[in-house]
Amino acid sequence: MRWYKDRPDVGDMVVVRITDIDKNSAYADLEEYEGLSGLIHISEVSRSWVQDVSKEIDEGEKTVAQVIEDEDGSIALSLKRVKDGQKREAMSRWKKEQKAESFVEDLADRLNTDKEDLYEKAVFPLQKEFGTSFRGFELAVGEEERLKKIFDDEDLIEKIQDVARDNINLKQEKLEGEIELTFLSGDGVKRIKEVFEDVGDGVEVKYVSAPKYSITAWGRNQEMAKDRMDEAVDTFRAKAEELDGEFEFSKA
Repeated sequence: MRWYKDRPDVGDMVVVRITDIDKNSAYADLEEYEGLSGLIHISEVSRSWVQDVSKEIDEGEKTVAQVIEDEDGSIALSLKRVKDGQKREAMSRWKKEQKAESFVEDLADRLNTDKEDLYEKAVFPLQKEFGTSFRGFELAVGEEERLKKIFDDEDLIEKIQDVARDNINLKQEKLEGEIELTFLSGDGVKRIKEVFEDVGDGVEVKYVSAPKYSITAWGRNQEMAKDRMDEAVDTFRAKAEELDGEFEFSKA
C-alpha cells in the first residue's frame, strides 16, 4: 500500500526492509514509499557499541527506523532511536495498510474502476484524514460526517461503507465511567442540564443519584471509544467549571 506522501519527513518512523549489509552500514528499502531507500550507519544501529553491522541485523529483515536526515535525495535512517512503542505503532500501521490493500481492490470492483485510480481519489484522502486508510474504512460507518467532509461523491461514500461492513468486524467496544457534578447555586438543575446538553456521538450520560451520573462511550475499537470518552469528559469539565460547578470523573 502506497503512502500519500512521496517522501517521509525527518523524524518519521518508517517500516524498512534490510537489503544490503556491510561491516559499517546497511541499506534498507522504505516499504511505504515506492522506490525509496535509506542508509543506516553503524553508529545508528544500536545504543550499544557495534563492531560489525552484519552481526546485528540480517538481510531481508523487516523493522522500523527513524528518518534522521534527508539531504540531496539521500535518506539517513536510525534504528537505535526508535522506542519499542514507536516500533509497535509503525508496524501495526503498516500491517493494517497491507490488509487494506484488499479493501481497495474490493472498492475498485464495486465502482468498476482501476485500483490505481483510487489512490488519489480515495486512499490518500482517507490516510490524511484518519491516519491510515484501514482506519478510514474501519470508521466509515460510524463517522459518515467525516467522510462527507473529504468526499463529495455519495456513491463513493456508500461503497466505502459497504466494503467496511463486508470486510471488517464492526462490533462496538464500550467504556464506562462515573461523573460527580455538584452546583451550590439555587439553579443547579438548570446548570447541570447545560453541562450535559452537548453530548457527542456514541456517548450516553444517565442520572444515577445526586450528584452521580454514569457515562458510557462506544466505538468501533477501544481507541475510538476512549477518544469519545475523553472528548466528552473534557467538554463537560470545561462547561462545569465555566458555570462554577464541581466536576469529578472516574473510570468504571
